[in-house]
Amino acid sequence: MSQKILLITGGSGYLGRPLTAKAVDSFQVYTTYSRHPDQIKAGQASPLDLTRRDDVLRLVGDLSPQAIIHAAAVNPGQGDDETMRQVNALGSRYIAEAAVAVGARLVHVSSDMVHDGKHAPYADDAPPSPLSGYGRSKAEAEAAVAEIDPTAAVVRTSLIYGLAEMDRGTEGFVARLRANQPLVLFSDAIRQPVWVESLAGALLKLAAEKADFAGLLNVAGRQVLSREEFGRRMLQWWQVDPGDRLQSGRAADISAAIPLDLRLSVSKAEQILQMRLPGVDEVLAQGVAK
Repeated sequence: MSQKILLITGGSGYLGRPLTAKAVDSFQVYTTYSRHPDQIKAGQASPLDLTRRDDVLRLVGDLSPQAIIHAAAVNPGQGDDETMRQVNALGSRYIAEAAVAVGARLVHVSSDMVHDGKHAPYADDAPPSPLSGYGRSKAEAEAAVAEIDPTAAVVRTSLIYGLAEMDRGTEGFVARLRANQPLVLFSDAIRQPVWVESLAGALLKLAAEKADFAGLLNVAGRQVLSREEFGRRMLQWWQVDPGDRLQSGRAADISAAIPLDLRLSVSKAEQILQMRLPGVDEVLAQGVAK
């Protein structure tokens, strides 16, 4: 029997790369990119501008996939608020329209940044209350997906990291340290970082054997860490000594647009997906043991 066709948007991104590599074991994989096609790990890749509705509908219509994992996004620092709205919100609307048009299962990747950080821990179906342009764009995307395709799975996740490849946040930390610049990490910004391999596995389950799940689902690591605690662990893993250039700071003193406590309840995800979502220390210990 031929494999089902899976379309993954954002195949050249930090999540998309291991996601496509893992997906080829079970699917015939197609992926899209806006830049860096040389970084795509697997699958047949096509360029796609998510802000062009006709292009999105045409590509999805031509492929007619059985499932779509929408992992592409413009993240903070990669574009202004309007760019994030165009790509993240409108682009997600177009993907949802395309999925419905071909009858594809849609798994949409969202973010804990849809929350304001004032009412943690957040249940899976907690209403959005974003503080930033990025958070607003992701909340608007969630609303569009729910309106157009109520059968879609919408995954809210947290900081994504890996052991094989440095995440973008840690890359920025290292760049500052190597330039002999001070690095301030927030002790009051609370998150639940998720291992990229765990997240990829969860998304693939939702695309296939758990394709009957619809609605919002928190997928994040079990362990609660401050941005400072997480940053220090990542620097240690990558064997980068910050010396006295690493300083502890408070997000509350910097900007009111930074959510402080973004703890997510992940018990529902572990139950539905029948998988453990390990915390950072557990993942690092496994990595050291290999």
